[in-house]
Amino acid sequence: MLTNHFKSIIIFTGDTMKNKHAVNFIFTYYHIKKVFILFFTVIVFCLNFLSAQWYSNWNYRKIITNNLSPAGDLTNFPLLVVISNDSDLSSYASNNGYDIVFTLGVNTNKLAHEIESYSAGTLIAWVKMPFFSASVQASNMLYMYFDKTKPCTVWNASNVWTEGYWMVHHFNEAVSPLLDSSSNGYNGTWNFTSGTSTLGAAGVIGKGAYFDGTNDYIDLVNLHLPLNKSFTMSIWQKSEVTEPNATSRYSLYSNYFYFKKYQDTNIRKYYFYLLDGNGTNRGSSYNIPEGTEYSWFNHTAVYNQDENQYYVYANSSMVKSQSCTNTSKTSIIQISASGNDGWMGYLDESRISTNIRSSNWIAAEYSNYVNPAEFRLLGAKDEYGLPEISINALASPPAIPGQRASFNIAASVAPGIVTNIRIDYGDSTAVENTAVSGSSVVQTINHTYSSGAIVLLSAVAYADSGKTCTNLIYITPSPYAMPAVSNIQTFYQNEGIKFTFNLPSANINRVVIYRDNLQLSSISPVSAEMEYLDRYLLYNTVYTYQIGAEYASGMTVSSNITCLPLQPELVQKTIGVKGGTLANLVAELAIPAGAFSQDIIVSMHIYSNLLYNFQPEYVSAYNQVRIETVPQVHFNSNARFILRVPFVNSKIRMFPEDGKYAELFVGSENLLTIASYSETGAWVPLYSRSYDQNVLPNFSYKLLAADLSDPGKFGVSVIINKNDYTGKVIVKNRVFTPGSVYSAMSKVMIFFPNTAYEDVLFQIFRMDGKKVHERCFPGAVTLVSWDGINDCGKISDSGLYIAVITKGGKIRNAHRANIYLLK
Repeated sequence: MLTNHFKSIIIFTGDTMKNKHAVNFIFTYYHIKKVFILFFTVIVFCLNFLSAQWYSNWNYRKIITNNLSPAGDLTNFPLLVVISNDSDLSSYASNNGYDIVFTLGVNTNKLAHEIESYSAGTLIAWVKMPFFSASVQASNMLYMYFDKTKPCTVWNASNVWTEGYWMVHHFNEAVSPLLDSSSNGYNGTWNFTSGTSTLGAAGVIGKGAYFDGTNDYIDLVNLHLPLNKSFTMSIWQKSEVTEPNATSRYSLYSNYFYFKKYQDTNIRKYYFYLLDGNGTNRGSSYNIPEGTEYSWFNHTAVYNQDENQYYVYANSSMVKSQSCTNTSKTSIIQISASGNDGWMGYLDESRISTNIRSSNWIAAEYSNYVNPAEFRLLGAKDEYGLPEISINALASPPAIPGQRASFNIAASVAPGIVTNIRIDYGDSTAVENTAVSGSSVVQTINHTYSSGAIVLLSAVAYADSGKTCTNLIYITPSPYAMPAVSNIQTFYQNEGIKFTFNLPSANINRVVIYRDNLQLSSISPVSAEMEYLDRYLLYNTVYTYQIGAEYASGMTVSSNITCLPLQPELVQKTIGVKGGTLANLVAELAIPAGAFSQDIIVSMHIYSNLLYNFQPEYVSAYNQVRIETVPQVHFNSNARFILRVPFVNSKIRMFPEDGKYAELFVGSENLLTIASYSETGAWVPLYSRSYDQNVLPNFSYKLLAADLSDPGKFGVSVIINKNDYTGKVIVKNRVFTPGSVYSAMSKVMIFFPNTAYEDVLFQIFRMDGKKVHERCFPGAVTLVSWDGINDCGKISDSGLYIAVITKGGKIRNAHRANIYLLK
């Protein structure tokens, strides 16, 4: 085991002893997940490439990588930043968070921001993004600086809300007044009479307000919008309205335009109200999706004066558009409402703008607010003037006794320069101390180890700030080189993807095949030339492979091998009296010796579900295949036929993925069966045996097997009626015409249960009792057919016949069916 041989130790000296970009390596050797054993490589990631500059002399910062704008580029967008229980903020920021500063990732220009709340490492802040990009990730990166030893900065919320924001309420206050974050000062007054209404309740972002539906509201009596101008209004609501015929429940209210929960038995119905220039109501109702009735939901209305049109958005999706010429009055007087028609539930983040918010803007707000923790990635803490250093071996294994070993050393610091790099190879040889100069330094070092003893290689970076960073790695020199497999070639075959490759060393113990980062196969013993066939594939699916060579001291893994999707349509083979096997991704046909008396061309076509079911007592089949012989013959001995049904993460995956088979197969995984296609347009179930085959933790097969007496068309279907399936004889083409140009009429097909897998005797009798045809089927057939050819090799006369199917020699329990041959 190599688990204890390769360790990483990173030590910082100076103002901190914490590892600011630590990488934890855990080596789990024998595990189904693929593990690269990188004996020698520890990389300390550096993000200083974004900005080697630093805001003033603040001691700490973190990079914040925000998602792209979901629908288009935006300017001066107020971005929500939520950070919870961050130990670095808690330790190194001031108690009120007033030392927190934001800059872009590419410069040190301070951005306008508002801190809605901060306590013990939990921050809710709004940052004005000069350019919020939909395509360039670096444009959306921020640095957050913090240092409680620095003077508090003065942040001004109104500088964040400049793009036409007329009123912005976060509902963060526990008492009056409720402060407007815009520059207009439309503060609210809490009017509480009685009941359970309260400020400081749980909001969609931080705190919100709760209303119990009685005479409690927030007064905004002085808020007026310019007459006959465009505007946008929005609010987050979480309803607790349960009665089916509730009183109208207002959330953002005036006598002239408002949002309300509609008075209706439909609890998903909401209403936007707006008066046009003539005082006529142009409002309309809309529904929110089912299942969201009591969840936080965003409602936004946009009135476009130039278009004389308004638009209503529910969770950023436009749900209503209607014309409205001018507006009579534009004042908001209350959040919730007085009397008995106030809101019942929670409210948060209410805003009014004199700008027309685009659908892109509304989509970006919703995406940012609905789950702010998922909207950004928070980096590790950077410290002012603290260098970083990494060590990367340039060969695998990193060292062989008596041979030169090479390592790449990279050091950086921001701000400042790296002045020295000190290397100790760990084998009591001389220590190298090299003078350097630069904010980022990369060099290659070489050294020859004389023995195979484990050594500790250390590298120390010194900065002009007086701070240092040390990186150490354990190295175990290998007694021999460990080359990876070579000459890998890929072959696409009907039954799967085959790899051939060479093993360049006699020291390899086993070969491991990985597919999509999971161990697919372990091969031992090994040879110089090897091959592997992966038959466990989904139709038309791309896979990535790697081939690992395991040595006594570790493993080397090949680069990625990404294969084309396999879509075989036809497999064909000439099979003679000795029998043979035909296979593709979805099916396998094993023809025993003696089944043919001469060489026969056998083909298996993948139908891609071209055959439909037209009879209501049966259901369609998937993974359809057609088996044919040239010339057309029966199997003298039963052929074993297997259909493979793949399961990925416990869900059936068949083709084509048309979205329809879910309604057939979900919940019916143990009722799967092989079905045979009757030319009358029905997929009739065969009695088939079922086996499970596990391949990977997330991938398995259910194998459906049946014995066939004849070629035909087959697929995977579902047993609708289990009683019929196990006890009913089904005759297809009861009246048939041998040799007909219409294949649907050329033979009779009889399906029957054979639950005990017994031998079958199939006989055809004339009405006078004379036998004209007989075949024996050792095994477990559940389908027989007759094309009218008698045992003398001639077409029988027209007339009524009796088909008798005897299982296991039990004549008393034989199945009988009347059939009619028509010449």
